[in-house]
Amino acid sequence: MEKYPTRLILDDLAEIVAIPSVYGNPEPNAPYGKECRRAIEWFVNKAKSYGLTAVNVDNYAAYAEIGEGKECVGVLAHLDVVPTGGGWATDPFKMVEENGKVYGRGVGDDKGSVVVCLHALKAIKDSGVKLKRRIRLIVGADEERGSSCIRYYLNNGGEVPVMSFVPDSEFPVINSEKGISHIKFLFEDKALCDNVFYIDGAECLNAVPDSSSVKIVKGSPLENALKELCGGKVTGDIFKKAPAVNVIITSGSEVKDYSVTVGEYITVSAIGTAEHASTPEKGDSALWKTLAFLSAFNDKIGSPYLNKIVDYMCTPLSSSKLGIYVDDEKSGDLTMCMSECGIENGKLFLAVDFRLPLGVKPEAVAEKVCAKLGCKAEVLDYHENLYIDPDAPLIKTLLSVYREVTGDMTAPLKTGGGTYARELPNAVAFGCTPVDLDINMHRADENFPVAQLFKNYDIYLAAMVKLANL
Repeated sequence: MEKYPTRLILDDLAEIVAIPSVYGNPEPNAPYGKECRRAIEWFVNKAKSYGLTAVNVDNYAAYAEIGEGKECVGVLAHLDVVPTGGGWATDPFKMVEENGKVYGRGVGDDKGSVVVCLHALKAIKDSGVKLKRRIRLIVGADEERGSSCIRYYLNNGGEVPVMSFVPDSEFPVINSEKGISHIKFLFEDKALCDNVFYIDGAECLNAVPDSSSVKIVKGSPLENALKELCGGKVTGDIFKKAPAVNVIITSGSEVKDYSVTVGEYITVSAIGTAEHASTPEKGDSALWKTLAFLSAFNDKIGSPYLNKIVDYMCTPLSSSKLGIYVDDEKSGDLTMCMSECGIENGKLFLAVDFRLPLGVKPEAVAEKVCAKLGCKAEVLDYHENLYIDPDAPLIKTLLSVYREVTGDMTAPLKTGGGTYARELPNAVAFGCTPVDLDINMHRADENFPVAQLFKNYDIYLAAMVKLANL
């Protein structure tokens, strides 16, 4: 087969990165918003321009296919991306090539894989190589919010491949994915709501918040306390005075992480570092910081919950302190990420992303947390664990392809990340990065090495052919 078309792959990647396919308000023929629809339409048009069979599945998903036969092998990737957040050195929706890397939202998660696999599919078709099975590249536009796109594909007559891989995690191959559940905890906290009428966290459930702010009720005890502390007019000096500075220092934050604006309302804001919810320990939660600031003045607020929330939920030791920590040899340990926060109908809510080992159910987790904090809980969703034995043919085949191309003998991995693989039988995540490569996924300045992008082309092309002829 011909060597990969370097410039064309990069040009295609730049085109799809330029489409800001973050989930938007549903519209007619645009179930995830018009930008996600544009991304699906781009994929179908691009696949057809390369001579591939391509089908748009009602703008929820799409697929491109080559070959003949009753069965097909699947490759599943996604075109939606998480919100950009702040802190980018460049425009996140304008791909930049610099220092051997490409930068932009989606270059790694997961548009780079879509483009590489699309070109690999074209190369296989153009080569005329004989295949026992068809190869189908399936893309969706709602992976970041729970993969409803792939379920729509399946529920509306989409063919189920006999085996599939998902280029949306790490190499060499992932044979175990933790269960994922989002749980909303509700606190009937009149005292807090009498002092704070707005608080926020991350823009999506599966991320560490990189910014958070609270708006303070006019004339409330909290507003009066802040004004008194600053001699009548609230300024940035508030963060240098006790009790605020005491909490900032003891929590490991810095005064420069905080800011205050005074307009119609006093607004206190904090900044942190975004991170994927599957690895919250790599992030720096801005929400923890705003809650800690409020707790410094709880003697004025009088919340029965605030100090408990900070003590139990705003710490890397949360799962242990809550009595829910579990570590499992096959699937790993339980992690949690408090992502979203707000005030609704006079109640405070916290939304937490849990990554659950085998055998751990969200209802049991919610019950223990509520017992500690005195709140109520609602399980928003739950995606069960994926586990495939390392000796299964799919795992062994993908592992052999990866080793042949790279010479890397790393064993199969377990992960807290969730991929499309759990939506289909006999499917696993396969790449797209070596385990030690940090691409700033879900963070500012997301990037991907160009050399790795083209190495992935070789890996995925070989894997497609080998699975199709297995």
